[in-house]
Amino acid sequence: MGLEKLIEDILRKGEEQAQEIIRQGEREQDEQVRAADAEMKTDSAKAYKRAEAQIAQLEQHELSSAELESRKMLLSAQREVLEDLRERTLAELAVYPADKKQALYAKLFSKAEEILGDCYVYSNKADNALLKPPPRIASGGTIDCLGGLVFESKDRTVRLDYRFETMLEEIWSKKMNEIYNQLFG
Repeated sequence: MGLEKLIEDILRKGEEQAQEIIRQGEREQDEQVRAADAEMKTDSAKAYKRAEAQIAQLEQHELSSAELESRKMLLSAQREVLEDLRERTLAELAVYPADKKQALYAKLFSKAEEILGDCYVYSNKADNALLKPPPRIASGGTIDCLGGLVFESKDRTVRLDYRFETMLEEIWSKKMNEIYNQLFG
């Protein structure tokens, strides 16, 4: 019977070792599952943060694009208003009353005579009848313009451009910020 006892002890020890190996394997499996679970949660959190950052970046990009488009539309509308104002101003200058034109032209004759001395004057066809130039200024003919005068020295080297379009352009350029602020400020 000693042999049977020995065999039973060996089988029991083998069974115990097998059970211990199984328990050890289950513990290692549980550890690996917990580690994998923790790593998955960490990776998931990192991926979520990256996705949030990308969403925030896309939202910021879309917002910036919308603001830029809005500014473009506003500037375009403002440009249209300014251009309309300019066109209306030119239209009003085209029908400027004759008595006011004569007063303006008298001042321009005086200024041109002071700067150029003897010279020629050019005007549009409609304003020719309004001109009363002093003796030192001779008619040079007609020009295509809404109104105003162009003076030219006798040797034709110097020109003074006092056409309404030119004067409006100069005033417009000098006063653009002021005009803009009054309309949109």
